[in-house]
Amino acid sequence: MPGCPAPSFASAFATSGALPLHRSILPHRRRWKRPLRQFTTSASEFDKDYSQFRGDENDSDARSQFGTKSYWDQMYEGMGDFAADEYSWYFGFEVIKPLLEEYVGASSRTEKAELSILLPGCGNDPLLLDLYNAGYRRLTAFDYSAGAIDRQRELLEYLPMGSDVDHVVLSVEDARSLPEEWEGAFDVIVEKGALDAIYLSGDGNFEQSANEFARVVKKDGICISCSGVVPEALRREGFEENAWEWLRDGSDDLKAGCFVLKRR
Repeated sequence: MPGCPAPSFASAFATSGALPLHRSILPHRRRWKRPLRQFTTSASEFDKDYSQFRGDENDSDARSQFGTKSYWDQMYEGMGDFAADEYSWYFGFEVIKPLLEEYVGASSRTEKAELSILLPGCGNDPLLLDLYNAGYRRLTAFDYSAGAIDRQRELLEYLPMGSDVDHVVLSVEDARSLPEEWEGAFDVIVEKGALDAIYLSGDGNFEQSANEFARVVKKDGICISCSGVVPEALRREGFEENAWEWLRDGSDDLKAGCFVLKRR
């Protein structure tokens, strides 16, 4: 991230001019799928040689392989260090779920179905599927790698036939410049490593993406950020206190920080 990966990562920002891929249409006949596997990673995975991924001119300022689009494109094509089909970055849903329950508070099926949730740098993380299975329906996931969006479409095939995905949107986007129509559209943002990947992609990209997060989330909306790479001072600058209320500071978390912020 996307979406470092968007260090789900999935570095979350896309090539400029990329067109959105509209909602996934589940096929009427689904091929048999093996049981869903989930993997996790830690911040130590970001300390690797990345010289082979610096061929793309857009990756020339990257600090790490996880900050290069070419790395993520190759991974989603099955030529990377991690599983191409699904990979859960930093944490699984068992960590995200209680944060949603504590800081977002939707408990009933109706409340969950009405929440609009954005997943930047979705990569091949099964979080979208987990959220859907937990009752959330208005889900938008994006990544700058078209391969990541293809993987998300495949993950949605785990849903039972006939599942209502009318409000599930998959799109190729650049986190530094999100669609104008998304302004103030989302109640919740959940990112796992996307901002790390964006930070690793070069100077200024984290700040631009944080500004876009502030633009597209609603007033009093919640941002849950799982991150182990972005420097603390830069995070404080990007999510400045006049724009965000810091509800949970994950700086002292052991594996990677779980930060929870509320838009003022």
